[in-house]
Amino acid sequence: MTRTPASSSTSSLFGIIRLPSTLLFYTLISTIISGVYSYQQVLSSPQETCVSQDSPNGHAQQYPDIVSGNLNATTLIVPISLAIARELIPQEYGILENAYRSLLPSFPAGMYPMMAQIVHDHDIQVPAYNASMPDFSRASFEFPFLDIFNDGHSSFRWASTFLISASNDGAIKGSQGYGIAVHPASFDPPCDAYRVLPSEDGATYAGGWSSNGAQFNFMTIEAKPSWDNVPFSLDFLWNVTNQPVFANTRQCDYFTRMFNTTLTDSAVPVVAKVNAKLEPFAQPQVWEGVFGWRLSTAFLEPLEPEECRPEEE
Repeated sequence: MTRTPASSSTSSLFGIIRLPSTLLFYTLISTIISGVYSYQQVLSSPQETCVSQDSPNGHAQQYPDIVSGNLNATTLIVPISLAIARELIPQEYGILENAYRSLLPSFPAGMYPMMAQIVHDHDIQVPAYNASMPDFSRASFEFPFLDIFNDGHSSFRWASTFLISASNDGAIKGSQGYGIAVHPASFDPPCDAYRVLPSEDGATYAGGWSSNGAQFNFMTIEAKPSWDNVPFSLDFLWNVTNQPVFANTRQCDYFTRMFNTTLTDSAVPVVAKVNAKLEPFAQPQVWEGVFGWRLSTAFLEPLEPEECRPEEE
């Protein structure tokens, strides 16, 4: 069963989407609750060296007991062959080809819709605990429409590896706690999701890279507006980005991206080039002419992690 887009009413969100367990924020909140760190220590974390241009978190007070923030991103759908997808995705997880073809009837035969994205998490807050977290960026390949319960309808998204801002230890440890491999990384720009290139076509650039001895990992995305060709709708992006994320099936991140706020009004369809060396690919990869969206969404995450669970039919 595929997920249905949220309605235009924010108040109806709870009736449509299961509220997610935290992935990147859980380590921070756990230490606050256990008293390891005081609120003052958390709020006095070192500040970034540049000022983000992202919009402030305008929904934190509406959800004071939940982790909230804004996610600014370039999110792309990269068609790869089903055969390659099957090699990359652990064999125990089935691929729900019928699920994505019901949403994308014209998607090429024998292909699979992998995600590639570089995102910036901004103005992260939990007002009930007087807690905040420094901004950070991350980059990843992610694999949606996976059937981890062999029920033929529950779609999950596998993310084995992240590049994450090296300056944000809480985000790194939170991801590692879920079994995700993390490469502490530097990003350009350092505190935004992308920067505008000096051209007249609205092109933007984002990149992240990590070097650990002989190992070098990176991802770059160059994107420009593509209003005349939009093969993936915002409804499809909503479905894919709200599938629960997992690295192993013991715990899932039910992270909710809200597409029903004014932040998303400025979403731009893009065509892009992706250049990367990042797991689960063993070799450097380049894709050109791939499509997606440049957009900002509000997000929510509950404070406690949850076990992965199948969807009700």
